[in-house]
Amino acid sequence: METTLDADWRTLGTTGGGRLGTEHLLAAVVGSTGPAGAALAAAGATESQLRALLRDRDRDHGREGDRDGDRDGEADCNGDGGRGAGWDADDEADAGVPAREVLGSTRAPDLVLTGASARALSAAVAEVRRGGGHRLTAEHVLRALLAEDRTRAAELLRAAGVAPQAVRERLDGPSAVLDPLLIPTRDALLGRRSRRLPRWRRVLTPGAAGPAAPAADWIRWETDQQAQRLGRRTPGTEHVLLAVLAVHEVLAHRPQPDVDDTGGELLAWLGLDYVRVHGALSAGTVALPADPRSVEAYLAGAAPGPLVRVLLDEPTRARRLVEALRAEQDAPGEAGEAGEAGEAGQTGEAGEG
Repeated sequence: METTLDADWRTLGTTGGGRLGTEHLLAAVVGSTGPAGAALAAAGATESQLRALLRDRDRDHGREGDRDGDRDGEADCNGDGGRGAGWDADDEADAGVPAREVLGSTRAPDLVLTGASARALSAAVAEVRRGGGHRLTAEHVLRALLAEDRTRAAELLRAAGVAPQAVRERLDGPSAVLDPLLIPTRDALLGRRSRRLPRWRRVLTPGAAGPAAPAADWIRWETDQQAQRLGRRTPGTEHVLLAVLAVHEVLAHRPQPDVDDTGGELLAWLGLDYVRVHGALSAGTVALPADPRSVEAYLAGAAPGPLVRVLLDEPTRARRLVEALRAEQDAPGEAGEAGEAGEAGQTGEAGEG
């Protein structure tokens, strides 16, 4: 298996070259998108702060190293083992492990790792393989870095006023309560999985979406994904509803300031949640009519809030589904009975979830 790390190897440029230590791995991770970068930012570690600290400590370490050399081996009166004032941890710098021995093929084949960074990357690669994956991500690396408290990465975090445990909690907490059905949405929304445009979206005529474009793009892509997971080749407005709810519930755990969530907030106010809507569509217990317009027409340039309002104003499949679920809330066991015959198949077969 070839494992590659999408990292900014130019972090070494901030120190004038040398061996890649855990501090450089951390500086690469902090600038990444997705859960790793978000966890560091939420705990208070910013890219500019960590990189500035990294430059300062490496510079001070180099100066102290020169002074140690001038003393020609004189005993260190500060008791720091001769490592210099910049760093307390030495990261096992003398180990000198070629990066290709740990990562296989890399975009920087001449990189040499410190012993601590080689150990961290080896642990991260092992975690990828245990999970059956083929790509090493920033999250894998960050988890491995947080597993040790006596490395330069841990020292860099503490110098920034951030406890490694706080980063672990940010990284682990939300995932523990997010429904497994929403993991694919979370991974795509946070950049852990690449987005591929839906087949039907390629034929759409671009509209003047303005500020709503990023949110509209996400809902379009997620609509197609939700339909596919439920066994439908062509999405209906019920899948738009499911997509809006999926994004809403992921954003509740991992806020993204550039994604409009007004549509999800409206659906939540109506008492809907993703698992319940997904369950109704999987079971096929609600008879859904034909949509009056194509999904493409509803989605073209629409921001989530106005989009949801239109879907609920017109006699769409989404509206019928909402009515049935709300009626079920008011009178358990009575909703949807009339539609369980014949037409129920229109909602699609249960998908992979």
